Amino acid sequence: MSPGVTRLAGLLCLAAVGAAQAATIPVGGAVNHAAVWVPDYFGLGVKIYNFDYTAKPAKFTTTSLDLSGKSCNPNALAIQGKFLYIVCNGDFGHLDQILVYKAKTLAYAKTITGIDAHGTPYFAGASLIGILFDAHGNLWTSGYNFNTLLRIPAANLSQPNPRVDREVIDSPDSPAGLALDGDNSIWVVGQFQGGIVLNFTDDILNQAGSFLAGNPLNPTPRSCISNDAFGCQQQQGLFNNPEGVAVFQNQVWVSNNGGNAPAATLVRLTKKAGDQLQPLTYGGTVDQPFACPGGLFTAIGPGDTPTLWVNDEGFGVHDTDCGASGADQGAKLGRVMEFLPPALKPAHAAAPQPDKFTHWNQLFTSSPGFGGIFVQLE
Repeated sequence: MSPGVTRLAGLLCLAAVGAAQAATIPVGGAVNHAAVWVPDYFGLGVKIYNFDYTAKPAKFTTTSLDLSGKSCNPNALAIQGKFLYIVCNGDFGHLDQILVYKAKTLAYAKTITGIDAHGTPYFAGASLIGILFDAHGNLWTSGYNFNTLLRIPAANLSQPNPRVDREVIDSPDSPAGLALDGDNSIWVVGQFQGGIVLNFTDDILNQAGSFLAGNPLNPTPRSCISNDAFGCQQQQGLFNNPEGVAVFQNQVWVSNNGGNAPAATLVRLTKKAGDQLQPLTYGGTVDQPFACPGGLFTAIGPGDTPTLWVNDEGFGVHDTDCGASGADQGAKLGRVMEFLPPALKPAHAAAPQPDKFTHWNQLFTSSPGFGGIFVQLE
């Protein structure tokens, strides 16, 4: 798919939903309520799928946050503290911005416009994709068109108009998904030369200094793997328009979306000595189980083991083109899927099976768009 459509499908910020027992999310019985937040790219809103496990039988409902008056194609979501952060993509005549709402009441709080302390704009035209809060609470977002990562420091987020204070360039080009590792380093997926994945240590990205305007930061990655980018570990054909990235069971997972035609694969990167990465591809046949996988995220519920979530905006769509055409764009498309650890053993790489918890087949996503979701467990 052409970059102008930005059919990037989902930086996820998720918690565990599964099927250890009927009608419940398997988190050791500790969860009473769960909410799955899904950006609706063309519907110009956010869908919230609510699970109430105090009811017998469990109750499932859907509520919506209308963004039609905010000039926002929502691409990715995250909840930090008491606030919901919505990354808006600037395509189709809308604005590159981050909207902030109170997570509990859905009351509008403010808009982050992406200017620095001098009023220089960094969001406008960037085609914002993903969102990540790092180990210090700093907000990072990726600018696909401008090949940038942009930081808003934690200390500024409470201000009426939080300012951008750092620009990272060419790290990589055409960046999409972001993920935080256990050592506080950050993994970034890009679509440069068909696909590239980089890892940056926390002390490199958050080093002291001023890196804005004419003096952006262009750091050296600790790890780098790509199809054929110079200076990286290379494996031709490994990536196909990758979008999402997550760290799951100390391995790095990357989604191959494929652009205008379903790539239908995930790539697992096992960490090796010398910062090398050993790849293994999962899937490859459309809807078994992937079609157009996008954003990925790992999470854990109370008393539970980690699970990997995949936002697949082409799952179950007849002859999907991953949102490239109008016929393949809309709110009732695709599926948000959860995978328990046994399903992702190498022996199941050809066709890993998603978990089928109660109402799992009603967690629709939206196509196109990055589609990063967030799940709350209480």
